[in-house]
Amino acid sequence: MDFDHENVRSDINEDRLSSLPDDLIHQILSCNDIKFAVQTCLLSSRWKLLWTSMPCLNFSSRHFGSLPKFAEFVTHVLSHRNHQIEVTSVKLSFHGEASQAFVRKITSYAFSHNVQELTVVSFPRNHHEFPPCLFSSPSLKHFTLSCNFHVLCLAPKTPWDFPALTSLRLDAVRFCDDNTRKSVDLFSKCVNLKNLTLESFVVETVEGFDIITPRLSNLTLIKGRCLQVINLIAPQLENLTVIDCSIKYLNAPPGLSSLYYRGYCFSPLSKDRLHSLNKATIWLSIYCSNMPYKEEDARKTINMLQEVQSARFLTLNADIVECISSFPDLLSLHPSPFSNLICLNIDSSMRKDAYKVKISTEARNFLLENSPSATFIMALPEAPPTKAMQQKEARAKKKAKLAAEIESHMMELRTSLEQGKLHFETKQRFKLGFEDLMVRLQALTKMQIESERTLIEQVKESAEILKAGMQMQVYEREIIGTGIRAQLVTQIEACAGVLRALLKQECEESEFIFSRKFVVGLLLDNLPKRQRTEIEACYSRLLQESEARSVHLISERDASCQIIDAYEKFLSYMAS
Repeated sequence: MDFDHENVRSDINEDRLSSLPDDLIHQILSCNDIKFAVQTCLLSSRWKLLWTSMPCLNFSSRHFGSLPKFAEFVTHVLSHRNHQIEVTSVKLSFHGEASQAFVRKITSYAFSHNVQELTVVSFPRNHHEFPPCLFSSPSLKHFTLSCNFHVLCLAPKTPWDFPALTSLRLDAVRFCDDNTRKSVDLFSKCVNLKNLTLESFVVETVEGFDIITPRLSNLTLIKGRCLQVINLIAPQLENLTVIDCSIKYLNAPPGLSSLYYRGYCFSPLSKDRLHSLNKATIWLSIYCSNMPYKEEDARKTINMLQEVQSARFLTLNADIVECISSFPDLLSLHPSPFSNLICLNIDSSMRKDAYKVKISTEARNFLLENSPSATFIMALPEAPPTKAMQQKEARAKKKAKLAAEIESHMMELRTSLEQGKLHFETKQRFKLGFEDLMVRLQALTKMQIESERTLIEQVKESAEILKAGMQMQVYEREIIGTGIRAQLVTQIEACAGVLRALLKQECEESEFIFSRKFVVGLLLDNLPKRQRTEIEACYSRLLQESEARSVHLISERDASCQIIDAYEKFLSYMAS
């Protein structure tokens, strides 16, 4: 059988990345700018043309020295791309106006290849109008349009043609700049739009801004400004979020089920009551430090609460509660609007002085009188300690710290005393053994001396013939006595070594007891007299034991030194 050695070698040398499927490689490359995707594909012969079939295109002008070079690169990419492959998503980020040719070229190419997701981020230097080509596509489902928030760009005045669009986000867009029309309608042709977010938007010079979307379910308005009316003609709208917007009137559909509103003032929401409202969160920033609430603010707040009367779960910030609590007479003129409440939550998390927040009886009755079984939640933090309280707390902490240190030192002292008892028992055993050995050594030495004297007398009285035999007997007795004495001396030296070690431990123990008593005394001096007396009474027995132990150690040390000195003198005598 013949083998294709070249193919075998190629398969072996092929790296793991090259063996990945094209779809996965496309996904990896799409995480970066298309420029880097093209450059990366040049690293592998297999990848050389992969970028031409990428379904996700990410263009950014920040990687180019000038916009003409970026435009030239865009032309190159689009002209060499595989036109049989559809485009699923396009991201375009650039500096300058959106009316530039490469913007139209990219969007036209994307729309002609059934793009489903489009993100356009521009950083213009001047105000300008978006080209109409950006606002018409039969296939687009997700569209994000964002500008530099310092420059608001004008959107076309005619309805945008996105029949398949489901989510739309617009940032820093001006919707109308003339007074030739009474109202503006941009979304009526977006018949499938479900999620709409408008941020940093401006609507001027028209009487009304109409959001006509038959299937819209989620609408978010953030930092917008509309001098007139926003009409929400969206029968399926469920969730409405309004954050820091200045809107004269917001006409919401009555079927709204969830409302989140945060701002400095409340815009009227509906000509009719919101009869289907399930959850409502209202945050009004009407609190001003050291300034009383205004009656006009209280009136507007009460009217606002009337609009959300059908809510079952209601969250109000502390400013609202304090404001209406400041005018009990005004509350007495209005019956409680809430008859369906299940839970009322007063949120004070954004107030630095939340501990001061109080709700009057009249305000509580106004909110809960017609929903007596509703759960009421108002969690307030504790008041911060005053300067006197802080000083008192600091003193208490200092006392507690001193007491803890004293307790720690006393526990160490107790442990030292317990260990000292064991050392004392060990020392007594060795001391008795040492004394016994010394007595035996002295007795042996005395016997040996007396024996030598007796033998010497016998030698003098004996004949010359017996002299040699007697000398041999004396020599033998000396050998025997010397061996026994050497053994005793060895044992005594061992005992003396142990006694010296125990004596050293006793000295260290004595120093330790003294140092702990000294430190405890200093700590007690820093405590108030009453607490010092209590602690001294608590540890009086331990202090007495440590004092007695110190005296005992001194006497024992002197006795041990005398014994060891006597032994050393005796050895010196024996050596001489």
